[in-house]
Amino acid sequence: MTTKKQKLHRIKIIKGHIEAIERMIEDDVYCIDIVHQSLAVQKALKMLDTVIMADHIQSCVVEQAKKGDFQKITDELITIYTYK
Repeated sequence: MTTKKQKLHRIKIIKGHIEAIERMIEDDVYCIDIVHQSLAVQKALKMLDTVIMADHIQSCVVEQAKKGDFQKITDELITIYTYK
């Protein structure tokens, strides 16, 4: 599966979880069950981030390194960890 397909697949999973949460809230489902679904969304988002970052490192970072643009690589990676 290409990374684009992987990313779109992850987005579809996230959409499904979000829609499930919406239905659960509308149906007054037990709060803990809703939280479990929310945690599934968070996990799916983390998996999406992992796929995106792997693609970024394998393509963009490699190209930046070939050009000797190490400051850009460093700045980009640091912004991920300092994002508020």
